[in-house]
Parts: sequence; C-alpha cells; structure tokens
Amino acid sequence: MKETKVYPQSEADQDFAKLLKNIRTEENVSLDQLAMGLMSASQLVKIENGERPINKNIRDRLLERLGIAKELYENLLDLCDFEEWDYKKKILSAIQNKKIEDAYRLLKEYKAHLRENDRINHQFILAMWGEVLKQEGASKEKIAECYRKAVILTIPDAEKVWSEKRPLSVLEMNLLLETIIYGNNMDYLHKCRVLMEYIDTGYYDEIMKAKIYPKIVYYYLKKQILFKEYWNVETQTENLKICEKAIDKLRDAGRTYYLVELLEIEMQISEIMSDDTFPEDFEKNETDRINAKELLSVIKNLYAEYKVPAYIQDCTYFYQQKWIFSMKDVLRTRREMFGLTQEQLCEGICSVKSLRRAEKGQTDMQRETLKKLLNRLGLSGQMQWSRLITSDREVIRMAEELADYINDRKFSVASKQLESLKARIDLDIPQNKQYFLEKQALLEFEQGKVTREEFVKMEKEVLECTLRAENLYRKENVYLTEQEITCIRNSWRGMEGKEKRELIDLIFRLYDNYALNNGLSQAISMYEFIAESAVNELGNNGEHVRAEEIDRKVIKASLSCRRIWDVHYNLYDILWNENEIMKKSGKRVSNDEMNTELKRCIMISHYVKRYFYENVYREKLANDRFHR
Repeated sequence: MKETKVYPQSEADQDFAKLLKNIRTEENVSLDQLAMGLMSASQLVKIENGERPINKNIRDRLLERLGIAKELYENLLDLCDFEEWDYKKKILSAIQNKKIEDAYRLLKEYKAHLRENDRINHQFILAMWGEVLKQEGASKEKIAECYRKAVILTIPDAEKVWSEKRPLSVLEMNLLLETIIYGNNMDYLHKCRVLMEYIDTGYYDEIMKAKIYPKIVYYYLKKQILFKEYWNVETQTENLKICEKAIDKLRDAGRTYYLVELLEIEMQISEIMSDDTFPEDFEKNETDRINAKELLSVIKNLYAEYKVPAYIQDCTYFYQQKWIFSMKDVLRTRREMFGLTQEQLCEGICSVKSLRRAEKGQTDMQRETLKKLLNRLGLSGQMQWSRLITSDREVIRMAEELADYINDRKFSVASKQLESLKARIDLDIPQNKQYFLEKQALLEFEQGKVTREEFVKMEKEVLECTLRAENLYRKENVYLTEQEITCIRNSWRGMEGKEKRELIDLIFRLYDNYALNNGLSQAISMYEFIAESAVNELGNNGEHVRAEEIDRKVIKASLSCRRIWDVHYNLYDILWNENEIMKKSGKRVSNDEMNTELKRCIMISHYVKRYFYENVYREKLANDRFHR
C-alpha cells in the first residue's frame, strides 16, 4: 500500500485538535490515559497543539476513547487511508458473507503491507482473524488467545482495566468482552459488570452505547441464566432491569444490535418470575411500555420478510465506516461540477502539474495547498467533519438534540435550540452558515411563516453558501456534502414539475452509484433521509411502483445495518402506495391488512420513541382512516 507523506498539520485540522483537547480536559482524562498504547503523551501534546499530523485510524480511536462515535463524521481520505479503508471493506465483506478462504487470503495480504508499529491495523487483523476462527469452529482457547493478542496491542496493561478505569473505545471494549466470552474466566460475570459500568459512568454518546452495551448485557445474562436455579427475587429483578436498560439504549439510538437476543432473554426471565415476585416498581409509564413478546414477533417477521438475519452473526458492524470518499475523486468531481479547468482551479494556489498528479492518485498534496483548493470548491479544508465545524463538544450534542426535536415535530423547542446553537458556532465558516440558515428556513416553513415558493428560494440561497454549480441536475457525476444534500432534499417540498423530478433523479443517481461501488451501509443515514422525502414526492406524482421499490430497498438496507429509525414510515408508505395502485382497478387494501400493517407501524415507531408518528398511526387505526 502507498505511504502517506508526512506534512505539518494545517489550520484545517485545528478544530479537531482543539475538540480533542477540550473533551479530554472536560472529562478529566490525562494525556497518558488517552495516549495509552497508541503513542507517547508528548506525541499527543503535539497533536493537540496542531504540531503533528494524524491519520484517520488515530483520529477515530481518540474520538471513540472520548465517547464520540465516528458515524457522526464525513470523511475525505488521502491515498494511503483510502486504499487501507478499501482493503478493510473487502475483508469485512468476506467475513459477513462467510467466505473463509477469501477472508484468510485478504487478511494475509493486508498484514504483509503493514508497518510493525501500526498497532490499530494489526489489532483489526487479529479481531477479524477471531471472527474467521469462530466460523471455522476453532477451539475456545485458540479464539481467546487471538483476542487477547489483539487487546494488548492498544491496552498493554489490560489486566488493570478491571480495577483502574481508563478511556476505552467500543472496539477495545468489544475485544475485552470477546476474551471474557471465550477465555476460561472464573470472574466472567464480574468483568461483564465492570464493562457495563464503563458505559454507565462514562461519557459515551448514544450510538456508542447502543453498539456495545446490549452485547455485554446479552452475554452477561446468557451466563446468568445457566445459574437460574440459584436466583432469588433480587437477582431476578436486577437481571430484568439490566435487560430493559440495554433495550432502552437501543431504542434511544434507533438500533437493533442484539435486540432479538435480548427480547428472548427478557421473556425467559419474565417466565421464571412469578406474579407475586414481579417488582412493583418495575411498571413503566404507560406511554413508554414495551411488550417483549409482540415486539419480538414484529422484529423477527420483518427481518425474515426482507431476508436479513435477525440474530447478530459477527462483530463487523463495529468497523463499518460512513461517508468515505477519496480525495482524488472529490477534487476532480467537484472541479467539474463548478465548470473549472485545472488551470482555473490552481490559479494562485499551486501548479497544474501538482493538481493533475493529485487527481490521478499519484501523490498527496501539501495540506495547506489542499485546504485552499477545497475552499475554492466550497468545501471545508478538514479531512473529517460532523454537521458543524467546531471544537465545542456541547455544540455536537446540541445539533443531535436539534435533529431529534425536528423529527418529533417540536418546532418551537427546535427554534430555541437553534438560537442557542447560533451563539456558539462560527458563522463565518461557510459550512456552519449553511447549516444554520438551512435549519432556520426549515423551521420557518414548518411553522407556516413562509410560503412554499419562499422556502424553495431560501433553500437555493442556503445551498449557494458552498455550492454554485450551474445546472446541477445535468451533471453526470457529483460530490455533495450531507448538508448540501439536505438543502436539495428539503427544496423538493416546495417545487413542482420538471425541476423537482430532475433533482430527485440526480440524488438517486448519486446513491445508485454509491451503492454499486461502496455499499449502502456506508451512506445509510442520508439514504434513509433522502428516500423518505423522495418516495413521498414520487407517490404524490403517481409513481407508486417506483416509490414502493425504493421503500423496500431502504428497509432492507436499514435492517442490514441494524437501524430502524425510519422503518415505520417506509412500511406505511408501502401500504399507502399499494392502496393507490389497487384503486386504479377499483379495489383497496383490505381492512385486515391495513390494521395489521398499522399495528406494525405503531409497534416500531413506539420502539424508536417517535411518539408523534405513533399517535398518527393510532388515530388512523381507531378511525379507520387511511391517507397521507
């Protein structure tokens, strides 16, 4: 694999460096603790001061040790990082598809190109080797030894983890858990409890909690059940609460990792408990209760319908990446979108020869030069960014909360949150300005303060904060940030006719190409977001068959990624489109089918705590009304 040239860290990385230092300081994490197994404390100081370059693997690991999921970030990768990611993707695919020979071959080839001190990638190889050994049916001792070797690469004093708390990524916690599961641990249950406490008392975000906590709880309770004859009322009650707590973390994140397994265990525990021993304080608020048996049936049937395994079969989901693009492709594609020649883009920045070599993937550019080129193309000079370019972790949290308020249609609360955000972000940064103005336009539209025509105009102006490409829908290839896609998607709602259809087609060409080359799992969150709006527009325009096809494609992709946020909406949309198709022949969906599907929508929307939609479906069910 190619070697990345080492360049000084540019201004474009300073927000990340500051973010790292701010979080570490806020959470009272020492330099030695955060640097553990990755680098020296002095090297970490240089990173925090913007004096040392940092590759994606180290960025991700430091972020996760500080509780921030890498899924929140978009990524532009240089030559070495992209080639590395592409190779990992092939390994993950081989393991997911149980192609053991391919996995062995790819792992050996990958290992042969690694530097000896590349601990994170050597750890990845060992983790994947452990998955292959499981598929082969190897002995527990052999599997445990593989995971033990993986753990000590980045946690050299691993035994101290159980008595001295330190920052750990979910990947590291998963490897520790695997050593417990396959090792000969007399203190199996104690160590699982320690890992649970890491999550309970830590600073991990909801996505990270959902990834690892349910798995820990599943294996903890699975072992506990072996000793159920020794349970007393207190043990029964505690185990039931632990199980419910794990499921609730999945609900908060809209995920289904180990959900089927946990629901089955919850039912086992409930069967053991008699009515008179069931804890009085266990009853939840009526609006938030989950019926394990009903939910289990709905989830298992849904997975079976879309031919996706209901049970977790490997740990590859921990390593999935999001929104990955090669810098060479982005430079070329974005330049062509802007209608610029290489000479025009380079003017006053660098030589044409340098850009030509970069676009061909022959070399990486100096970071300061690259930043200037990206800025000219309306992009952040950063290689990795979340919704907002910031060094303030609270801003990241507030943006996540704002998205939830909008999804729940709490527009007045969302408006106040947006104003609070405005005071904490730098609006001189085009990407931040675009984010703020787009959310402002959306909230004004949703609250009826502007007309559809005014809304479309506002969204077009917001898009131009970063993108001024003419005749965008006629471009063969495009590169768009998530925020730019959001602007285009929202503008559909106020458009009519040809322009709307052309923009819908543009976005789906982008995703069709992305699915072909990278797999939808890499772009699933935005794909769900786009599809929800597109199928609504297509259905309203009478394209019911195409809308239904897209809905089914999204559901399958979402289930495969263990996401279930928007599945209720997709299911209802399929039902609506089927009914519209049947109307053309003088028929309609039967009441039994309608009621069955509405109940499924109610169950899933309740699970993901989308209570606004749950109430909508309940009203339709109660009043026997069926419409958009």
